[in-house]
Amino acid sequence: MTSTTGPLPIIAVTCGEPGGIGPELVAKLFGRWRPAHSIAVVLGAPDLFERWRRRFKFNAPVIRSIDELRAARPSRPVRVAVLDTGITAGFTVGHDSEGGGLHAGTAMRMACDLARNRSVAAIVTPPASKKSFNLAHFDFPGHTEMLARYLNAPDCQMMMARRDLRVIPFTRHVPLSRVAPELRPDRLEICIRVTAEALRRDFKIVRPRIEVAGLNPHAGEDGVIGTEDRDIIAPVVERMRKAKIDVSGPYPADAMFQSAPLAVRAPDRTIRRTGVRAVKKQAYPDAYIAMYHDQGLVAYKMLAQKTGVNVTIGLPTPRTSVDHGTAYDIAGRGIAEDASLLEAYRLAEYLAGRRAAK
Repeated sequence: MTSTTGPLPIIAVTCGEPGGIGPELVAKLFGRWRPAHSIAVVLGAPDLFERWRRRFKFNAPVIRSIDELRAARPSRPVRVAVLDTGITAGFTVGHDSEGGGLHAGTAMRMACDLARNRSVAAIVTPPASKKSFNLAHFDFPGHTEMLARYLNAPDCQMMMARRDLRVIPFTRHVPLSRVAPELRPDRLEICIRVTAEALRRDFKIVRPRIEVAGLNPHAGEDGVIGTEDRDIIAPVVERMRKAKIDVSGPYPADAMFQSAPLAVRAPDRTIRRTGVRAVKKQAYPDAYIAMYHDQGLVAYKMLAQKTGVNVTIGLPTPRTSVDHGTAYDIAGRGIAEDASLLEAYRLAEYLAGRRAAK
């Protein structure tokens, strides 16, 4: 955990899609909870949170710069503050919009600017809309690609994490028809290397073990149901093994996740009492690499049950996010669950502490 003996690390929290549940989640979380080991700086127009202030008791001071935090009186330490992005664009609750994308995209860009300047130790993002991003001329298919550009980390990867369950989709938000053409040996090799390094550096796993899914049913049946598994995935896995990375595959995806950690959905008290994590540790790998989004995330979300975290690995600054979308169908109603955002923030604190300790 992050030390409290020195200045507390600052963690940037973006506003997310205001037409969805982004600002609502932020206000709900920090209205009931304050971080003990960091300072949360919420990036967004103060008006986005106005409707939630009284309902969730979200009383955070508005600041114009990070420097204002250091000037706060020691007797009244600030744990959560709102940094005004200056965006005044309108948006539509329950729908994508250019204004919503402008709020969310600007907050994301500011977070990356602060990370590059080392003003913040990590970034946490509520859900945002890819369509709103594009309407506002942030032309990225998702947060991961935006982070790759703004933080100059072209090899970063998307990891979904819940305790010891970690799933990395090799291709992310692309149509299924494009998955096979994007399965290139060099890109798969990068994905495996970045995953192994992140497990060592950020998750304290000395000798990480990785399993790789096949692309086709039954991992291709040795070329009978597609040749990608035999001709592309298997040779890459073999090269990585020769490079001293403990990786194996390709495995049929329907069977691979049968080894997923059973402790993922158990309450923390159950793990402590029964030692499930210690007993089961050798029974499953430290990470799974899926070939496409739904192949990995269907299994992951069934196990994580709305408490998982999206981690961007391979970045110079840790970034975490919720593992769900904008929830336009319930936007504005005040009933969104903030469990995933809390887990994302706690993991960001942990990762920031890991980086600071090195």
